Amino acid sequence: MSLELINTFVTFGTFVVIAATAIAAIVQLRHARSSNHIAALNELRETTETPDFQTALYFVQAELSVKLEDPAFRYQVASRSTRSDETRPLFAKINAIGNYYENLGVLVKTGLVDREPVLQLWSGIVVQSWENLAPIAAIARRGRGDLVWENFEYLTVLARDWMAARPRGTYPAGVRRIDLKDEWLDADRQYATSLAPK
Repeated sequence: MSLELINTFVTFGTFVVIAATAIAAIVQLRHARSSNHIAALNELRETTETPDFQTALYFVQAELSVKLEDPAFRYQVASRSTRSDETRPLFAKINAIGNYYENLGVLVKTGLVDREPVLQLWSGIVVQSWENLAPIAAIARRGRGDLVWENFEYLTVLARDWMAARPRGTYPAGVRRIDLKDEWLDADRQYATSLAPK
């Protein structure tokens, strides 16, 4: 065997080893990226399940609209320095929800978290939370401009569009559904009727 032929085989062998190493690195990077996305989604989910987050969400969904009828409260939304000891915990709850979805919007916008799983998991609550907090954002933007919760707004637009494109959800076509029996339907309708003002 000539020296040139041996050199060609060695060069080709080196190329094969480098190519195999590069392919292995790409596969490892994909696995690492997937693991990072799973870890991030899990941490995001865990945050929404904490008692503090749930308490804040309840306030935003059930009590905030009543507070917004008070002009003194609305004034404190616009002017942070006027917030009282009584209202600071309420604003902490508002910010816990608004800032959470603001941060989630940044993660989605920058591609640090994949858009599709975020929208599948949270599109409904994102839209609902935005609708509850939109009056706060509008008041806050009077003095601070459109930067207030802009990424939350962006995430809401994505969520609305995602839901509009999938009005029946994402259940796979062609897969049978389970027929649910609502055994309390009639009793619950009667109960709801009994609560209606007469």
